[in-house]
Amino acid sequence: MKEILEPVEQCVITVDPQVGSAHFSECGRFLLAGSFDGRVRRWDVSDPQTPRELEAFTQHQAWVSPVVTRDGVAFSADSWGGVAAWRYDADGPQTLWSVEEAHDGWCRQLAITKDCLATCGRDQRIGLWNPADGNSIGELQGHENDIYSLAFHPSDSNLLASGDAKGIVKIWDLAARRCLRDLDASLLFTLHRLQDVGGVKCLTFDATGERLAACGTKPKNGGTVQGEPTIMIFDVATGQLKQTLFVGPSKDCYVHEMHFHSDGYIMAVTCGAAGTGRLLFQKLDAEKPFYASKKLINCHSLSRSPDGSRLAVTTTNRNSNGNGRRLDDDGQYEGNTTPIHMLSMPQSE
Repeated sequence: MKEILEPVEQCVITVDPQVGSAHFSECGRFLLAGSFDGRVRRWDVSDPQTPRELEAFTQHQAWVSPVVTRDGVAFSADSWGGVAAWRYDADGPQTLWSVEEAHDGWCRQLAITKDCLATCGRDQRIGLWNPADGNSIGELQGHENDIYSLAFHPSDSNLLASGDAKGIVKIWDLAARRCLRDLDASLLFTLHRLQDVGGVKCLTFDATGERLAACGTKPKNGGTVQGEPTIMIFDVATGQLKQTLFVGPSKDCYVHEMHFHSDGYIMAVTCGAAGTGRLLFQKLDAEKPFYASKKLINCHSLSRSPDGSRLAVTTTNRNSNGNGRRLDDDGQYEGNTTPIHMLSMPQSE
């Protein structure tokens, strides 16, 4: 493995009001982020030093969290269950179609292939849609809890993975509309004082599709959740758990997003209560990260550019506070912003 040098910050995009996540388009030129005010913000980041914000997509009526792209089209979903498709690479965003009630309540995640858009949410079902026109092409049912995460197999678009609030991961055969096997990620869930804690926050296949990582926390308690940031790696063919990585202290709590790197390590972001979390890199055979950021906290999403040369890490401002105690000089709640840290990934020769 090449020596990985510390990521270098190129710029910071400060977004107000905050966004839940930000991800590169598949061409690498654009960055898109779902906002708490119902917009999808977008930037041209072809010049890494001076990103240029473009007109936002404004067709959603609620908090937007997941956004995925394919072939110049963005697919976004909101907390009222709406899903929309629109061209993000035009001067002004162009709506292609929308489904206002794709789910009963929060649509938590999207996954896209050439012929299928998969959606999931708190109604415990997976919706399958024609990405060209938004028409339903079926659904999958079998989870008994909120579904948090989805991922398509990288080389077999007939295989879809889904993960729910109680740590059940299912591998689906889309052609047969049936579940092939369940994977036990219940380590990522506990019931504490009648409160469900944890769940599969993120699912990620490796480049070959042989391994699937289920990410979250090994919870210790509820309330202000404490738990070890955890990544469980399964063999896709057999469903067997191959290894479990604990990638930080209990205060850092959740692994919100991760990626496999071709050089044999994982890249992940963690965050628990305000003021915790980090960006980290860890070898698969190591007990601790070989790199953990010293400056980035409150990390909620991690996106890697298609060529692997850049990272986008969404955070919240250091003074973020969800209960309104922090006030400005006029006694008003300041609210939260999202610094999106744009980083380069230099490597030694």
